[in-house]
Amino acid sequence: MSRDWIPRDERFLSEEGKRLAAEIREATGLSKLTVRLCLSRGLTSAAEIQEFIAPKLEKLKDPSTIRDLDRAVERLADAREAGEPVRVFGDYDVDGTTGAALLSWFFRECGFEFEATQPDRFKDGYGLSVKAVEETEEKGFPLLVTVDCGITSFDAAETAAGLGIDLIVLDHHQVDPVRGIPAAYAVVNPQRPDCESGLKELCGCGVAFYLIRGLRAEGRKRGWWPAGREPNLKQHLDLVVMATAADMVPLTGDNHILVKQGLEVLKATKKPGVAALLESAGLMHRDFGPSSLGFAIGPRINASGRMANASHALELLTTEDPKRATSLAFELERLNQERQNLQNAIWDEVRNRVEAGLAAGLYKNAILVGDPGWHEGVVGIVASKVTETFRKPAAVIALREDFGKGSVRSYGGKDVLEALRRCADRLRSFGGHKYAAGLSVELPNFEELVTAFDEAVGSLEDAHAGERPLLTEGDAAIEDLDFKTLQEIERLGPFGPGNPEPVFVVRAKTVGHTVMKGRHLKLSLSTQAAKPASGAPTVMEAVWFHAAEREETLSAATRGENLWAAIPEINRFRGRATPTLRVKDRRDPPAV
Repeated sequence: MSRDWIPRDERFLSEEGKRLAAEIREATGLSKLTVRLCLSRGLTSAAEIQEFIAPKLEKLKDPSTIRDLDRAVERLADAREAGEPVRVFGDYDVDGTTGAALLSWFFRECGFEFEATQPDRFKDGYGLSVKAVEETEEKGFPLLVTVDCGITSFDAAETAAGLGIDLIVLDHHQVDPVRGIPAAYAVVNPQRPDCESGLKELCGCGVAFYLIRGLRAEGRKRGWWPAGREPNLKQHLDLVVMATAADMVPLTGDNHILVKQGLEVLKATKKPGVAALLESAGLMHRDFGPSSLGFAIGPRINASGRMANASHALELLTTEDPKRATSLAFELERLNQERQNLQNAIWDEVRNRVEAGLAAGLYKNAILVGDPGWHEGVVGIVASKVTETFRKPAAVIALREDFGKGSVRSYGGKDVLEALRRCADRLRSFGGHKYAAGLSVELPNFEELVTAFDEAVGSLEDAHAGERPLLTEGDAAIEDLDFKTLQEIERLGPFGPGNPEPVFVVRAKTVGHTVMKGRHLKLSLSTQAAKPASGAPTVMEAVWFHAAEREETLSAATRGENLWAAIPEINRFRGRATPTLRVKDRRDPPAV
């Protein structure tokens, strides 16, 4: 059954809304659909719209407002001047890898002696371990800086203190509500209850960027560079934008500024590895849109840590050698293709198992499945697909000989981290945040966990009956979605949490379709207008990912007229830019 579609904001239908929209259109020249989006985002004047479309870096908040950042900056500055080596320890996902790369570039520019490393997903697991701290001491590093991890590494922090290592934690994940923050030299995390920076939405690489902003200011005071020769931090926003887009943090406030500016830096990147990555993804020398970061760049960086070792991606993002960059980008491309094939095979197994379980009355509130044949490097992606398809929080677990490791994803805003806390007696370990988490479980506890997780999600205070509705921006006709309008809409991005992708309701008839790779549906949709305006589009391409996997969906979508809940965007491929609809849902049109 299709979920409810509810307009996000209907003020544009009121007389006052119509008057305001007309004034904005007169002042800006924007199309009616673009103005509608602006109003739904609280942008009610030409000046506010201009600032949103072209935000300035000088509007970023002061780094020193983040708790412990000044303390971390002073310690690092002292290390640089004393010639003390620094070890950087980044998580193995996009956020941690780009964050470690960001510190590497800046430390190199500042003359630090340093090493950047990451855990192995399969050997070391997530986060900063006691073993990693002991290795730091053995290698002679008196200073250890984490990126995108460390906030729950209590044992590792105690070990560091005992070994005389100053640990600086740069993280953005939730603080443990019981144990608080680890006993580190400095804990730079805007999520701290005692941090009043208002920067809780930064990703891990974003936190690292604020650290180097503070460190550059300190270096300026200490006379590290001749006048006018200090490092240009804007050039590193190519790394920050990749992390911010991939980590699904709210794209509001400072994040909106970082991503808007970062996209332009990324398109003109001077880093050989980033350029090679864009080339392998087919984006180099193209005016790619923000959505490309999520489906083209992020998975290639993640493929390193998922299928092999994250060090491949970290080396790619930090190398200054174009030839080495090309070689590493080729290897990531190979690993990403391997990941896609494996992911599709596991997804088919999971989908069949979940459908059978639902038919048997299982998974009332949440889904938890596991199998020895599943690869732990891709279960997180599959868990996201489960939530999208079955519209429930989900955990997908790769079972080993002695225990299982898996990933959990939220649906409908439910706090999956709290759900795991309520199952803690059946878990070996867990961590993350309310929308995404990881866990490990002893095999004897697995079957009990299936039931316990379902009950825990059902017991959450914010649990609700039924599904969250699909929020739309109202009706739109195909003839309204011309290239100019889609360009305007694109400029309101990048879209993500806090600045959601615009979903319009479009009434159109299917006049052609193709099934792609046995999974996805490509449609040709025709306008219902009797006399469309001169130059307005009458047929539009649409793509509905994974729709061909469900026979009933495929059948309904390829016959006659439908109402489509779809996101308009510009599809750029092989030098062509095509207005396209990305379908989220469909339903039968109302009877005449």
